[in-house]
Amino acid sequence: MEQDDPLRIVLAVHTFFPQSSGGTEVYTLALAKCLEALGHNVAIITCESNLWGDSAEVTAVEDAWEGIRVQRLRFNVLRTPNPVLYDYDNPYMEAYLRRFYQEYDADLIHVCHPGNLSAATIRAAKSLRLPVITTATDFWYICPVSQLLRHDRTLCAGPHDLGHCLVCYVNQRRTASHISKLLRPLPIGVVRESVRLCCHSWAESTRPTRMVRALAYRHERLLRALDDVDCIVSPSQFLRDGLVQNGVPGSKTVVSAHGIERHWAESLPKPKKPANHLRFAFAGMIGWHKGPHIAVQAMERLPRPDGARLTIYGDSKQFADYFQQLEAQIERDPQVVYGGLFPHSEIADVLSQVDVLVMPSMWYENTPVIMYEAFASRTPVIATHEGGMAELIERFDGGWTFPRGDVDALVQLMQELVDSPKRVTGARDRIKPVRMIDEHVSDLLEIYDRAGKGST
Repeated sequence: MEQDDPLRIVLAVHTFFPQSSGGTEVYTLALAKCLEALGHNVAIITCESNLWGDSAEVTAVEDAWEGIRVQRLRFNVLRTPNPVLYDYDNPYMEAYLRRFYQEYDADLIHVCHPGNLSAATIRAAKSLRLPVITTATDFWYICPVSQLLRHDRTLCAGPHDLGHCLVCYVNQRRTASHISKLLRPLPIGVVRESVRLCCHSWAESTRPTRMVRALAYRHERLLRALDDVDCIVSPSQFLRDGLVQNGVPGSKTVVSAHGIERHWAESLPKPKKPANHLRFAFAGMIGWHKGPHIAVQAMERLPRPDGARLTIYGDSKQFADYFQQLEAQIERDPQVVYGGLFPHSEIADVLSQVDVLVMPSMWYENTPVIMYEAFASRTPVIATHEGGMAELIERFDGGWTFPRGDVDALVQLMQELVDSPKRVTGARDRIKPVRMIDEHVSDLLEIYDRAGKGST
């Protein structure tokens, strides 16, 4: 495979537009468009639903999104012999993907996120001797719930305590939700011992114990799958370090920061739309782990708001119970408004009306795409001092950080900015230039070329 030859590339991703529009989906679309603009052929394969119908067999529909071919897969993981195992290593999916890779005549597989599709994305490729690259956009390879955020809402260092892993999994994943009622009254020590017992072969005799056994061996099996990957790409040093500390091969793991689409960056409104008050905003998934309640509470406690406003943007339906509680807080404070869900195509216009983006995430995060977009639009960010968020703030001199969940610290920061709006102007002027997606793609093409030569 010569680097200058047009490649036939499959991008595999857990979810995609229009059903989902998170940062990984935005990244995957931007990557596909940039690769196609360079003359390569790209197909995206994604999961439309893993709870579809009454069969474990994989079916598909095909369409195009912004000119990119998209194959959307449907199946019901609950109908498999072991939903926990098939959630991360699905032989039905492997068989389907092998046929798709062959029919597409793929030269290379790039797994942008293996969720829903499972490690079958890797196994199918290697069975055909195709080079495989994977991008780690979260902790899926080492954490059953992807976020290293425990069921008790504390941060986790990795899958070292399988008792906690099991409780996290059954509380957050529908594939094992029926077990949660059994575990809820048990002390963690009892849960831990139960997992240890299920590691033995006898556990294959019943469905519940079989599922627990599959969870116990998840980490080991996925590390073996990663042995077959040609290169693991991490967009942040923080994420790479976390993966390597949990057994992911460091020799294969490189850091290449994501970027944003050049034409989008060049079309950003300059300057921002004026206002006579400071405009804070939260934009993203409205769930506890993203922390919008922290921003709302901080706004409510501002001693001297002086007309400042906080707008919460996001989907009210994804975590409906959480939003119902958040909405009650929003309605108590006239300085806070819910701005609804907007399509990603409108992000530039939204950011043109935001002075400071607030990202009070309760988990580590990695390198949220919206932070790149905020910096490109000269919008400083207040973010939790954890993980990839803190790394981006430091790299781009892009704003301020505060301790995770510390409402008082956030109140102090926001009040300082309200009292001295010139600090916002100064922060805006200091933001360093943001990388463009084509620079990231240049890194990837070199990786593709090395992987292709190594697979021949």
